Amino acid sequence: MFDVLSQHTPQKHYPNRRVFSSIDELRERLRAAEGKPIREIDGTGRTVKKKNKGGQGEALEESVAQYRINSDPNPDLLVGGIPYELKMTPLRHYSKKSKKPRDFDLYAKERLVIDIINYLKLPDEHFDTSTFWRKAKNMVIIYYIDDRKDLQLEPRNQCKIYKSVILDYRDQELATIREDWQFIHDKVAAGYADLLSESDTNYLAASTKGSTAATSIRRAPAPEGSAERYIKAKQRAFSYKASYMSMVAKRLLGTSDGERLRLSADESLSQFVRSHANQYVGHTCREIVSNLAEYHLPSVKANQYKQRMVLAMLGVKSKNVDAVEQFKAAGVTQVKVVERFNDELPKESMSFPYITEDQWNELGDPTATWHDSFMYRFFEDNRMLICSLRNRGTRTHKRDFMDDTFEGAFLWNMPEEDIERYIRPVWERVHQLMVDKVPLHYGERRGSNLLPDSSFNGVCHIRPHGGDGADRILLPNGESITKQAFWLDRRYVAKIIHEHLG
Repeated sequence: MFDVLSQHTPQKHYPNRRVFSSIDELRERLRAAEGKPIREIDGTGRTVKKKNKGGQGEALEESVAQYRINSDPNPDLLVGGIPYELKMTPLRHYSKKSKKPRDFDLYAKERLVIDIINYLKLPDEHFDTSTFWRKAKNMVIIYYIDDRKDLQLEPRNQCKIYKSVILDYRDQELATIREDWQFIHDKVAAGYADLLSESDTNYLAASTKGSTAATSIRRAPAPEGSAERYIKAKQRAFSYKASYMSMVAKRLLGTSDGERLRLSADESLSQFVRSHANQYVGHTCREIVSNLAEYHLPSVKANQYKQRMVLAMLGVKSKNVDAVEQFKAAGVTQVKVVERFNDELPKESMSFPYITEDQWNELGDPTATWHDSFMYRFFEDNRMLICSLRNRGTRTHKRDFMDDTFEGAFLWNMPEEDIERYIRPVWERVHQLMVDKVPLHYGERRGSNLLPDSSFNGVCHIRPHGGDGADRILLPNGESITKQAFWLDRRYVAKIIHEHLG
């Protein structure tokens, strides 16, 4: 058993860093807390405060590991002479997508924040000696289970400690993390910290931190040639995405069941996609499919045929991109196959999922804010696997899809600048319409519909997606209209492909 702190024990009795002779000694101390509610191991009283989200970790640090909480940038523990960081993070028995508990499966409930990004110091750092890597290189993770449904009635300190593990990195994971860190570093160093987005990267993100993150501002280097030395950027932290932490948890706890991409040693996820796609460039779909017989693709008339073909080209047998561990960990949720003609423009604009009833209700909520909105979170969090095909026919005389030539594939996310410039105005327009309960005049005289159309800003608009119009939804303003989706204009899609494939 371990001895918890008395609530009256002064902090000064504990050092800023705890020293253990070995990993076994540390594990033995942490193992004693497993299976116990957080409140039972808390000798500090911090977890009693409902709004003190960090109280769980602080209680563990003082009551179990027995060192004083501090703001020291160095790791918390010294184990056998090696520095280790201690992190406490929640798991749950269901994913955001399913929301149905499954006893045999576990998912990370949130991202794992490593360290606040110091924009002014970051440009002078190198990965191996960086502040981030000093904390992240060796980490002890303490998992607790948080399956609470009513956060008001069920305090966090009722959650039970589940297990403690030592985080180890696979070579391919580390290659991707290095690439992610370098991308963030280079963007900050170039003077564009204000344009960072969580979806810029695969596993390691520059995430906003805290309830006031959108208004917490820090100084950052300005672009070369600027009149001012500094710019202002939202406070962000180096964080492992929740999707990546889910993959890590499944691996460390032995519950992994997804398909894995066969990355070579030191190959990042982005490099893998590029290298595997490049071997098919210039080949027709017919030629490509003839080499993929082992993947048992469905009928060419099937709705998901093109997506299945692209995944098979990357060595994936699963039907969906989110069934692949590395894609799921990187927040890659969409496969978009774009068919272009000789005028460089895609056959159609790019569609996204229907706007749900809950999302329409959010749009009608006067207290809803842009940075907490479903549209912002979608483009801020999600990445896409985009594949380009060239149809040698014309828009009026289209050739068979199987004769399309493969042009390449890449991972993409919408830049923060574009999210603010094109997606935000659409959300603000519809939000105001719903809050004011203005009639949309949907389905009435042509041109009278008030929803943002393709001429609104040339990039993002809202309109139905397939179907015969019979599938309807009730809006907060009382109107019943055909289900709607948001779209990216085909000219914008053409620009994305040109930037990545030329």
